[in-house]
Amino acid sequence: MNIIKQNKAIIAALTVNAIIALMKFIVAFFSRSASLFSEAIHSSADTLNQIVLLVGKKKAKAKPDAKHPFGYARATFFASFCVAALLFFVGGAYSCMEAIEKISHTIHDTGVHTLDHTALWVAAGILAISIVLEAFSFATALKEVKEEQEKDNSDQGLIQFYKETRNSSLIVIVTEDLTAILGLVFALIGVLLTLFTGNPLWDAIGGVTIGVLLIVAAFVLGKEIASLIIGESLPDESLRKIETIVENTQHVRKCHNVKTVAIGTDSILIEIDVEFETNRQVTVQDVTRSIVSIKQDVKALWGHDDIYVSTCVEAVASA
Repeated sequence: MNIIKQNKAIIAALTVNAIIALMKFIVAFFSRSASLFSEAIHSSADTLNQIVLLVGKKKAKAKPDAKHPFGYARATFFASFCVAALLFFVGGAYSCMEAIEKISHTIHDTGVHTLDHTALWVAAGILAISIVLEAFSFATALKEVKEEQEKDNSDQGLIQFYKETRNSSLIVIVTEDLTAILGLVFALIGVLLTLFTGNPLWDAIGGVTIGVLLIVAAFVLGKEIASLIIGESLPDESLRKIETIVENTQHVRKCHNVKTVAIGTDSILIEIDVEFETNRQVTVQDVTRSIVSIKQDVKALWGHDDIYVSTCVEAVASA
């Protein structure tokens, strides 16, 4: 039950996409719809992506060892980047190739891309149902975004959250769900235009549009995840909070050169240069206690244990 609660957005997306993929493949087979086939590939890729994310999150919970002293938290970043690659190659590129082939057959009137209009009406219905299901999955992801914002005491908008969050799995789900809804709308438009005009070219164009959409989504997602893998600092607001904590600690004269890097969804490495006051009343034990206090207070900002704080006594100021 706890696993489901921690991964509710991923599990909701996995369940929805698996059901939708099966329905799409069945109807695409009978209707010969390029748009629906592209959407079936899209949903299959998304289903695989959610499995990859779950495996990555499980790996990230492994305890630190001698070879990985800061743990395996970055496994979520790697899994999310794999998702971006799958979205590009399996979802986008393959969908474009299939749809372009259908366009070629249609233009040259080879008869390969003939459509069953009865099945196309069923396809339109499946697409409409899929939009509702994907909207449910998207709403679940947005709810989790709101919970993340409340946990961080942040009122930033969705775009700013997308840029600053370290929760790569949630970034993936939000991107996939939004892309899925747009792709379904494009597919439905392509199918309906084909039904009303009798021209199968519209259906094939719908398939290409979906492929291009997936490629763009994969590029945007890959860019964000790559930044996290390379090493992204915390927002300026978080840096100021750390500085305030350090400078309000007893015996501290000044802190500067605060460096942070996200090493996982809930894991952060923090390095701080601290100047301590010294006189006959301030002992080495006092400085040691101040360092311990700094580490405890900084960790308390996030409320979990995977925060690694390193303090460096760079200079000693005269009293």
